[in-house]
Amino acid sequence: MDLHNIREDYKFDSLLESNLLNNPFDQFKNWFETYQHLGVKDSNAMAIATVGDDGIPQNRIVLLKEVREEGFVFYTNYASDKGRQLILNPNISALFFWREQERQVRITGTVRKLDEQDNENYFKTRPYLSQIGAAASNQSEAIKDRNALEAKFQKFQEQHPEGSTVPKPESWGGFLITPKSFEFWQGRSGRLHDRIIYTLTDGDWCTKRLQP
Repeated sequence: MDLHNIREDYKFDSLLESNLLNNPFDQFKNWFETYQHLGVKDSNAMAIATVGDDGIPQNRIVLLKEVREEGFVFYTNYASDKGRQLILNPNISALFFWREQERQVRITGTVRKLDEQDNENYFKTRPYLSQIGAAASNQSEAIKDRNALEAKFQKFQEQHPEGSTVPKPESWGGFLITPKSFEFWQGRSGRLHDRIIYTLTDGDWCTKRLQP
Protein backbone atom coordinates (compact mmCIF):
# COMPACT_ATOMS: atom_id res chain seq x y z
CA MET A 1 0.00 0.00 0.00
CA ASP A 2 1.71 3.14 -1.28
CA LEU A 3 0.65 6.36 0.50
CA HIS A 4 3.39 8.64 -0.80
CA ASN A 5 1.02 10.76 -2.87
CA ILE A 6 -1.40 11.61 -0.05
CA ARG A 7 -0.69 15.27 0.61
CA GLU A 8 -2.56 18.30 1.90
CA ASP A 9 -1.80 22.00 1.66
CA TYR A 10 -2.96 23.78 4.82
CA LYS A 11 -4.50 27.22 4.38
CA PHE A 12 -7.12 27.60 7.11
CA ASP A 13 -5.37 30.04 9.44
CA SER A 14 -2.12 31.23 10.98
CA LEU A 15 -0.76 31.43 14.52
CA LEU A 16 1.34 34.53 15.07
CA GLU A 17 2.92 35.82 18.25
CA SER A 18 0.94 39.06 17.95
CA ASN A 19 -2.31 37.10 18.30
CA LEU A 20 -1.31 34.80 21.15
CA LEU A 21 -3.08 34.96 24.49
CA ASN A 22 -0.77 35.17 27.50
CA ASN A 23 -2.25 32.17 29.27
CA PRO A 24 -2.23 28.82 27.40
CA PHE A 25 -5.49 27.78 29.09
CA ASP A 26 -7.14 30.83 27.52
CA GLN A 27 -5.55 30.02 24.17
CA PHE A 28 -6.82 26.44 24.44
CA LYS A 29 -10.36 27.54 25.34
CA ASN A 30 -10.38 29.95 22.42
CA TRP A 31 -9.42 27.24 19.92
CA PHE A 32 -11.64 24.60 21.53
CA GLU A 33 -14.74 26.78 21.54
CA THR A 34 -14.12 27.70 17.90
CA TYR A 35 -13.89 24.00 17.04
CA GLN A 36 -17.03 23.15 19.03
CA HIS A 37 -19.03 25.61 16.95
CA LEU A 38 -18.46 23.37 13.91
CA GLY A 39 -20.63 20.68 15.53
CA VAL A 40 -18.08 17.92 14.95
CA LYS A 41 -18.89 14.67 16.76
CA ASP A 42 -16.69 14.04 19.81
CA SER A 43 -15.05 17.45 19.59
CA ASN A 44 -13.73 16.83 23.13
CA ALA A 45 -11.83 13.68 22.15
CA MET A 46 -8.15 13.58 23.05
CA ALA A 47 -5.44 10.97 22.68
CA ILE A 48 -3.51 10.30 25.87
CA ALA A 49 -0.17 8.50 26.08
CA THR A 50 1.01 6.63 29.17
CA VAL A 51 3.94 4.36 29.97
CA GLY A 52 3.69 1.13 31.92
CA ASP A 53 6.27 -0.65 34.04
CA ASP A 54 7.54 -2.37 30.86
CA GLY A 55 8.65 1.02 29.50
CA ILE A 56 6.44 0.68 26.41
CA PRO A 57 4.23 3.71 25.63
CA GLN A 58 0.54 3.19 24.95
CA ASN A 59 -2.06 5.64 23.71
CA ARG A 60 -5.83 5.72 23.39
CA ILE A 61 -8.72 8.15 22.93
CA VAL A 62 -10.59 9.49 25.97
CA LEU A 63 -13.07 12.34 26.35
CA LEU A 64 -12.19 15.63 28.00
CA LYS A 65 -14.92 16.33 30.56
CA GLU A 66 -13.84 19.54 32.24
CA VAL A 67 -11.30 22.34 31.94
CA ARG A 68 -10.42 23.71 35.35
CA GLU A 69 -8.18 26.59 36.29
CA GLU A 70 -5.44 24.11 37.14
CA GLY A 71 -5.92 21.46 34.46
CA PHE A 72 -7.94 19.03 32.36
CA VAL A 73 -10.26 16.29 33.66
CA PHE A 74 -11.12 12.88 32.19
CA TYR A 75 -12.64 9.77 33.74
CA THR A 76 -11.77 6.09 33.56
CA ASN A 77 -11.43 2.95 35.64
CA TYR A 78 -8.40 3.20 37.90
CA ALA A 79 -7.92 -0.58 37.52
CA SER A 80 -7.76 -0.34 33.70
CA ASP A 81 -4.43 -0.43 31.87
CA LYS A 82 -4.23 3.37 31.64
CA GLY A 83 -5.38 3.81 35.23
CA ARG A 84 -2.73 1.46 36.60
CA GLN A 85 -0.06 3.00 34.39
CA LEU A 86 -0.87 6.53 35.51
CA ILE A 87 -0.88 5.53 39.17
CA LEU A 88 2.55 3.95 38.67
CA ASN A 89 3.90 6.75 36.48
CA PRO A 90 1.87 10.00 36.59
CA ASN A 91 3.56 11.53 33.54
CA ILE A 92 1.15 11.98 30.63
CA SER A 93 0.90 13.46 27.16
CA ALA A 94 -2.44 14.51 25.67
CA LEU A 95 -3.10 15.38 22.04
CA PHE A 96 -6.08 17.13 20.44
CA PHE A 97 -6.31 16.88 16.64
CA TRP A 98 -8.81 19.23 15.00
CA ARG A 99 -8.56 18.27 11.35
CA GLU A 100 -11.27 20.60 10.07
CA GLN A 101 -9.29 23.61 11.29
CA GLU A 102 -5.85 22.09 10.61
CA ARG A 103 -4.86 22.38 14.27
CA GLN A 104 -3.27 20.30 16.99
CA VAL A 105 -2.71 20.97 20.67
CA ARG A 106 -0.20 18.84 22.53
CA ILE A 107 -0.08 18.95 26.34
CA THR A 108 2.47 17.32 28.62
CA GLY A 109 2.19 17.15 32.37
CA THR A 110 1.32 14.96 35.31
CA VAL A 111 -1.91 13.56 36.70
CA ARG A 112 -3.51 13.08 40.08
CA LYS A 113 -6.72 11.34 41.06
CA LEU A 114 -9.78 13.45 41.71
CA ASP A 115 -11.28 13.24 45.18
CA GLU A 116 -14.10 10.78 45.74
CA GLN A 117 -16.78 13.48 46.00
CA ASP A 118 -15.89 14.77 42.53
CA ASN A 119 -16.10 11.22 41.22
CA GLU A 120 -19.47 10.56 42.82
CA ASN A 121 -20.92 13.85 41.61
CA TYR A 122 -19.91 13.24 38.01
CA PHE A 123 -20.95 9.57 37.98
CA LYS A 124 -24.49 10.57 38.94
CA THR A 125 -24.73 12.82 35.87
CA ARG A 126 -23.91 10.00 33.43
CA PRO A 127 -26.66 8.38 31.35
CA TYR A 128 -28.14 5.24 32.91
CA LEU A 129 -26.61 2.82 30.39
CA SER A 130 -23.20 4.46 30.79
CA GLN A 131 -23.44 3.93 34.55
CA ILE A 132 -24.38 0.28 34.04
CA GLY A 133 -21.55 -0.18 31.55
CA ALA A 134 -19.00 1.24 33.98
CA ALA A 135 -20.35 -0.88 36.85
CA ALA A 136 -20.51 -4.10 34.82
CA SER A 137 -17.13 -3.91 33.12
CA ASN A 138 -13.78 -4.82 34.66
CA GLN A 139 -12.08 -2.59 32.13
CA SER A 140 -9.08 -4.07 30.30
CA GLU A 141 -9.66 -7.55 31.80
CA ALA A 142 -10.20 -10.49 29.44
CA ILE A 143 -13.66 -12.06 29.05
CA LYS A 144 -14.73 -15.21 27.21
CA ASP A 145 -16.80 -13.62 24.41
CA ARG A 146 -19.41 -11.00 23.53
CA ASN A 147 -22.24 -13.14 24.89
CA ALA A 148 -20.56 -13.29 28.30
CA LEU A 149 -20.12 -9.52 28.30
CA GLU A 150 -23.77 -8.88 27.40
CA ALA A 151 -24.96 -11.37 30.03
CA LYS A 152 -22.91 -9.53 32.64
CA PHE A 153 -24.37 -6.22 31.50
CA GLN A 154 -27.92 -7.59 31.65
CA LYS A 155 -27.38 -8.93 35.16
CA PHE A 156 -26.39 -5.47 36.38
CA GLN A 157 -29.46 -3.99 34.69
CA GLU A 158 -31.66 -6.46 36.55
CA GLN A 159 -29.96 -5.63 39.85
CA HIS A 160 -30.22 -1.88 39.22
CA PRO A 161 -33.23 -1.13 36.98
CA GLU A 162 -33.56 2.25 35.33
CA GLY A 163 -34.73 4.84 37.84
CA SER A 164 -32.80 3.26 40.71
CA THR A 165 -29.39 4.34 41.97
CA VAL A 166 -26.49 2.64 40.22
CA PRO A 167 -23.57 2.49 42.67
CA LYS A 168 -20.30 3.90 41.39
CA PRO A 169 -17.59 1.23 41.25
CA GLU A 170 -14.85 1.88 43.82
CA SER A 171 -12.22 1.73 41.09
CA TRP A 172 -13.92 4.27 38.78
CA GLY A 173 -12.99 7.92 38.85
CA GLY A 174 -11.28 10.89 37.31
CA PHE A 175 -7.78 12.17 36.71
CA LEU A 176 -6.72 15.80 36.60
CA ILE A 177 -3.93 16.61 34.13
CA THR A 178 -1.73 19.43 35.42
CA PRO A 179 0.11 20.78 32.35
CA LYS A 180 3.79 21.63 32.25
CA SER A 181 3.75 22.59 28.58
CA PHE A 182 1.32 23.29 25.74
CA GLU A 183 2.24 23.19 22.07
CA PHE A 184 -0.18 24.82 19.62
CA TRP A 185 0.25 23.71 16.00
CA GLN A 186 -1.41 25.42 13.06
CA GLY A 187 -0.99 23.92 9.60
CA ARG A 188 0.42 26.32 7.00
CA SER A 189 1.04 26.17 3.28
CA GLY A 190 4.28 24.65 2.04
CA ARG A 191 4.77 22.81 5.33
CA LEU A 192 5.86 26.05 7.07
CA HIS A 193 3.54 25.20 9.95
CA ASP A 194 3.20 27.45 13.01
CA ARG A 195 4.34 25.82 16.26
CA ILE A 196 4.19 27.81 19.48
CA ILE A 197 5.10 26.19 22.80
CA TYR A 198 4.20 27.48 26.26
CA THR A 199 6.34 26.26 29.15
CA LEU A 200 5.92 26.94 32.84
CA THR A 201 9.00 28.66 34.24
CA ASP A 202 9.10 29.92 37.85
CA GLY A 203 5.33 30.12 37.92
CA ASP A 204 4.99 32.06 34.65
CA TRP A 205 4.09 30.83 31.17
CA CYS A 206 6.76 31.60 28.59
CA THR A 207 6.37 31.13 24.83
CA LYS A 208 8.70 30.40 21.96
CA ARG A 209 8.31 29.46 18.31
CA LEU A 210 9.51 26.07 17.16
CA GLN A 211 10.63 25.29 13.62
CA PRO A 212 8.31 22.95 11.77
